[in-house]
Amino acid sequence: MAFLLRWMERASVRKRAADLAELRALIAPTSGVRLLDLGGGAGAATERFATGCAEVVVLEPDRRKVAQGRKLRPTIRFEEGRAEEIPFPDATFDRVTAVVAFHHVEDQESALAEMRRVLKDAGRLVLFELPPFRAPGPIYRWIAGYRHAGHMAFHGPDELVERVRAAGFAEVSDRPGVTGYFVVGTK
Repeated sequence: MAFLLRWMERASVRKRAADLAELRALIAPTSGVRLLDLGGGAGAATERFATGCAEVVVLEPDRRKVAQGRKLRPTIRFEEGRAEEIPFPDATFDRVTAVVAFHHVEDQESALAEMRRVLKDAGRLVLFELPPFRAPGPIYRWIAGYRHAGHMAFHGPDELVERVRAAGFAEVSDRPGVTGYFVVGTK
């Protein structure tokens, strides 16, 4: 199973290489930045866009991915948990991101409130999502059911921008990527 997880992560990172470069520019990792990546799996993509941050934390609900990440990427801190209940104090992070993960969150309003809570003042939220027309179809979801089972709610850029604004973020904007789109907001 570990081999399959690593293979799927590598394929995902290769497919999104250009988007991860853009994400890195939006994150702007420097030695003073503390980053939280929600739903970051075993951290293959995270290490691509977060290198240079003072601290990088991946919050992932799948304990197998957390164990794999701890084994493969000791410079990244991995914690098991969900975006709806982020287990960190208020104003802990300078950046919060979710890369092709927000659509899996069951209570997206609570998750956005939690993201805002753990961001420092003037902290930046960066979401990277797939538009609804790129969402995995039912056959793919059936084949990969263990990975994509359960809740999935895809939104277009305009709808996600409005959700982020409604959660209290300022300077909210979107921009296209190669395989998806970015939504950026400031606390």
